[in-house]
Amino acid sequence: MRQVLYALIPAITVYVYLFGCGILVQLMIAITTALVLESLALLLRGYTLKAYLSDGSVVVLACLLALAIPPYAPWWVIVVGVAFAVLIGKHAFGGLGYNIFNPAMVGYLFLMLCYPAALSKWPEMSKIVDYPGLLESVRLIAAHSVGMPDGVSGATVLSHIKTQMVLMHTHSEIESTINFGTFAGYGWEWVNIAYLCGGGWLLWRRVVKWRLPLSFMVGVGCAALLGHVIDAELHRGAVFHLFAGGTMLAAFFVVTDPVSSSTTPVGMLLFGLGAGLLTYCIREFGGYPDGVAFAVVIMNALAPLIDRFTQPRFYGKTSNTKHI
Repeated sequence: MRQVLYALIPAITVYVYLFGCGILVQLMIAITTALVLESLALLLRGYTLKAYLSDGSVVVLACLLALAIPPYAPWWVIVVGVAFAVLIGKHAFGGLGYNIFNPAMVGYLFLMLCYPAALSKWPEMSKIVDYPGLLESVRLIAAHSVGMPDGVSGATVLSHIKTQMVLMHTHSEIESTINFGTFAGYGWEWVNIAYLCGGGWLLWRRVVKWRLPLSFMVGVGCAALLGHVIDAELHRGAVFHLFAGGTMLAAFFVVTDPVSSSTTPVGMLLFGLGAGLLTYCIREFGGYPDGVAFAVVIMNALAPLIDRFTQPRFYGKTSNTKHI
């Protein structure tokens, strides 16, 4: 888990550069809340703290959830999200190694149901000249604020596109209304590139296996390419979908969860491909701007079935077992 935390450093650095110090405050709140609740849950279940806290899994969970919400969201948003992720998403299923759903995504989906407005208040990077410093960020987040002022806050590129598409605008018209950046939204392309660099580190260190992230990106990219070929004015291309929203975060830090994802070689490819296709379909045809969390949780539910039917066969071994 320590290597995963190292791999998140590039993305955290880019977040601070683009959004200011709010993300650091969210990370501190998330990690503190996660450690306290993890300790409480372990004590209530009769486990020793040292053996289970030292693995760092709950810190990774907290970091992933903190990076998924707006950097200046009210403090209670991240507290509620982490609490639900740790207590329900993780320990309600038996703790580390037994959770069938990715706890960070479970917490994020709960926040989407409880605080949809707070999760939509992302800073508009093109309108910010001077972001709040660390102390000012603490004041904004702790003072029961609803985020950044209206003049410098707004929807992400995916949210803006989703809203404008409902109004029957084409992509060429939409691009003229926002600072679209180079190819995937102003600043967001660099966030995803940072996650990609961290993912490369994890692959190089052999912390994650290549099948899950590659198949996820293939699923998103191929679906986006097909949609773009069918109608370029209604569907963005593969490059946009790969470097917009939380694509790279999901590819290297979410779908690669060894507990809730598929574990067989063929199953990993099917899991990642399915998650990628669902992510694209929810973005383009669903009611939410980014479908990563929904896609991952759906595929988590299917992972045991995928593993059952993709077990590798051993040469010379036969089985008379019938699947029910």
